[in-house]
Amino acid sequence: MSAAGAPGRWFLLTGNRRAVTLLLLGVVYVALVPMALVFLGSEQLLAARGTIASLLNTLLSGVILLVSIVVSVTSLFVSQELSPVGRQRERVERAREFREETENVLDREVSPARPSAFLRAITQGILDRTQDLQDAVDAMAPGHPGLDEGTEGEPAAEMDAFRERVATDVEAVNRRLSDGAGTFGILLAGLEYDYAGQLYALRRFRSRHGTELTEEVDARLEDVVAALEFFVTAREYFKSLYFEREFATLSRDLLFVSLPALVLVSYAILAIDAEMVGGTTVGVSRLLLLAGGAYTLALAPFAVLTAYVVRVSTIAISTLSAGPFVLADDDPDDLVE
Repeated sequence: MSAAGAPGRWFLLTGNRRAVTLLLLGVVYVALVPMALVFLGSEQLLAARGTIASLLNTLLSGVILLVSIVVSVTSLFVSQELSPVGRQRERVERAREFREETENVLDREVSPARPSAFLRAITQGILDRTQDLQDAVDAMAPGHPGLDEGTEGEPAAEMDAFRERVATDVEAVNRRLSDGAGTFGILLAGLEYDYAGQLYALRRFRSRHGTELTEEVDARLEDVVAALEFFVTAREYFKSLYFEREFATLSRDLLFVSLPALVLVSYAILAIDAEMVGGTTVGVSRLLLLAGGAYTLALAPFAVLTAYVVRVSTIAISTLSAGPFVLADDDPDDLVE
């Protein structure tokens, strides 16, 4: 997954959402006061006290509506967890079956319990099976036609390049994973793995060889494909867990921010209407500072929503590829039509 530099990656993905919210609010306030002084003229702007109060009243109504909508949407996510005991048992049985099938693919008696270790075991299994596939290709009769223009008639050379590609992705995943990695950390690690591109490469491998593949190579290739499918299944499951947690956290933070914002902005409206604020501080009107602060506070719930939705949408866009299909914007350079 590409990122527009470290600051952009921090804003979109890795940054704490509360820190991102504070950054957005700080930018709004720091930009609002100079803009009012330079471009709008503070005297004319502050003379319309009724307009300022009306604007803040409108924002308060928007805050109440926003909180109601977001909490309702989150309730829909939470309601998915409320189901009869039979359905809950079915979910547990399916999870157990998935673990058993994964253990069969990875040749392990017991799969790791921690999600980070589980994902690491799957990626290591992909690498091991890719090595088995390369060994099977190396054992094929020499003189076999090449699979693309870059191998000069040597399929073993192309398979070696494929194994290096898998090893690079596995190393990137392991760098991000740790025993204490949370759901989001695991999801970020999964984004580093180009499973769709690898599935495409394996399909191209089989297509260009056709019936000339040995049974051993064909079996080993199916093992790699199966391991890749288990990887994407696990990643999508972790993504669903992350989305549920993220929307629940969004609702909680939104409620925590909205109540103080409603109280403080309401007080600011009353103070402005009653003309309780006057004078200057460091040459800047206190009424302007109060109005700017109240406006920024009124935008706090929208800033919280922006901070969370930006990350959720970035994750969703980055995981849109399905199976062997790769979106045009994400095509690796070595994929051909």
